[in-house]
Amino acid sequence: MLKAVHKLVLIPVLALSTGFFISMVETTIGPQMELYPEHLAGAFTGGFGEETCHSCHFDYDLNWEEGNLSVYGIPDVIEENRVYEFEIIIQREDLIKAGFQLSARYTDASQAGTFQLDKNDRVMFTQQVPDSLQYLQHSKQGVLPLEDGENRWDVVWKSPELIPDTIHFHIAANAANGDQSEFGDWIYKQSFKVNKKSHE
Repeated sequence: MLKAVHKLVLIPVLALSTGFFISMVETTIGPQMELYPEHLAGAFTGGFGEETCHSCHFDYDLNWEEGNLSVYGIPDVIEENRVYEFEIIIQREDLIKAGFQLSARYTDASQAGTFQLDKNDRVMFTQQVPDSLQYLQHSKQGVLPLEDGENRWDVVWKSPELIPDTIHFHIAANAANGDQSEFGDWIYKQSFKVNKKSHE
């Protein structure tokens, strides 16, 4: 009779423990998946001492040679108060998802010009950055490749009315394998330094 009582007590305890374990697993897994969202929070362009995506996605060397990041449209010299259109292209043979982050700043790291979304749902502004700065990045809609092995984004940027200093563009990009982890992704970064056009 005593053994039967022990069994009756033990079964509810085991059931309760199992339920608690499952609850803990669900609680742990849920937030873990959120560590790799479709868009960034914070600054990761690699400019002015910032980290890049490589600080987390470290499995391969930075600027891995089997892929490529290209930025078109940034001129050698900038005209004041003019709208420029850039194109960002990232390539990788087995590309599943891809993203980027781009900034435009003066030598003192203050904002230079303004990025414009222009109803482009493939890009958005990064959250959790200083209010005085703009960081442009991919949106949730913008992570999926437009072609096999390639993703690209169109960017609109307006130069300042007056350009007092050199402008620095910094970009970091992730060519990802889409497994929701920090492994197997290829991180790229580039920088461009341009001066205003002389009117002499």
